[in-house]
Amino acid sequence: MPISKRLFDLEDGTKVWVRQASGLEKLKIEGIHATAMRKCRHFGPDMSQWTDEQSEEFWNVIEDLGGGLTAQIAHLIPLCVMDFEDGGKCDYNLLKSEEIIPMLPFIRGDNTEDSVPLGKR
Repeated sequence: MPISKRLFDLEDGTKVWVRQASGLEKLKIEGIHATAMRKCRHFGPDMSQWTDEQSEEFWNVIEDLGGGLTAQIAHLIPLCVMDFEDGGKCDYNLLKSEEIIPMLPFIRGDNTEDSVPLGKR
């Protein structure tokens, strides 16, 4: 599956190209999640059947290992935020959290709707 990119609307009305992270770029975070799953395997294989306390413990393990939401954003946003639609360079340091949070599922590859293969516009 090729890496895709997608235009995201910013609060000021401009649009910025964002690409999905590659497997290598996601490797550290995925490794942390795998470690957390191993530490919590005694809860059972189906996370949807875990109690709220078990889920909270799992996410605390991920956070303690450095794979929480803040770490994901700090690692992936600089790699995956590209140029504005008009070709100008986007300074990802100026993005608001309300703009970043909707990008993260796409960057991680949680969904691929409305995306085009990298290199095509």
